[in-house]
Amino acid sequence: MTELEKRKLGASDVMVPPMGIGTMFWNFNESTTNEIFFQIYSTCLDNGINFFDTAEIYSNGGSERILSECQKNDGRPIVISSKFAPPSSMIPLSLKRYTVSKKSPLALMEALDGSLKRLDVDCIDLYNMHAPPAHNTIEDYMDIMAEAVIEGKIRAVGVCNFSASQIRKAHTCLAKHNIALATAMVGYNILRRYPETNGVFEVCHELNIALIPYSPLAQGILTGRYRTGKNKISFAHRALIYFSHFNIVKERDDSRPLIQKIFTKPREFNNKKLEPLFNVMDGIAKVHNKTLAQVALNWLITTEDVCVIPIPGIRNIQHVNHNLGALGWHLTKEDRARINKAETELY
Repeated sequence: MTELEKRKLGASDVMVPPMGIGTMFWNFNESTTNEIFFQIYSTCLDNGINFFDTAEIYSNGGSERILSECQKNDGRPIVISSKFAPPSSMIPLSLKRYTVSKKSPLALMEALDGSLKRLDVDCIDLYNMHAPPAHNTIEDYMDIMAEAVIEGKIRAVGVCNFSASQIRKAHTCLAKHNIALATAMVGYNILRRYPETNGVFEVCHELNIALIPYSPLAQGILTGRYRTGKNKISFAHRALIYFSHFNIVKERDDSRPLIQKIFTKPREFNNKKLEPLFNVMDGIAKVHNKTLAQVALNWLITTEDVCVIPIPGIRNIQHVNHNLGALGWHLTKEDRARINKAETELY
């Protein structure tokens, strides 16, 4: 197995490579087989990528089951991140398999037990709150997380889609149990840079919290696949881009009426507007003998001041082989400055 540099998840003892794998779309259907997922999984491990992110709501638990089967089939150790989805306006989907009320913080422990069973492990390396809770308080849930750490069911605690103040609140509560908040997972990429200005970067730097960006390639926009207009963005990916556009997770100050947002096209869909940025990235990619996607992922990996570990979604072996090209090299400061300038000029 290829050895990659290791990064620590905050102040925890969990070590991961500089890039992980998102399994949101891992599910068995007519077009996929066990063999495809085994091939993806083993290729990742062969190249040093042993960090996999999943969740109870992904494919209604199917993603966790597939990951478990891959681990049994391969046998090599991996680092697993999974999530509990409390009642939240951000995540309307929910598993309905709890014996306690989903509104109760105790549902977190029951969800955790379900994930442990589906993953067929005794302990999950990183367990996350998938969104801020609509009921009860963050402290209520962090107390349960601390109990799970003490019981040995999880090694580290993370949060997803939390604001800077919510991250700080979770960190403070865990600290009372002598446990560190290890990670914060947010939408972050070259086109979605709100964590830099909404306080999330600042609090992660201050409290030694690793940042895990989901959608690191902006649902494929940053691969350049759609820049000519010949390829069409899938409905699922369009929906996820609009999720950010509508600011459902409150990641930025945006007082515009919803009706105005509905009739305003996200800039990710404006190929003409994006082309100057793509031209800059093309030039940088050519110098490094890389692709647009590899430049976009390396831009995240080489972030300074905050430990950033992107988790691009992988659905086929081509994705694996392509994303691996983001590792083993570094954009220069001049490269990053050119990309940042080009992105700023899109507004």
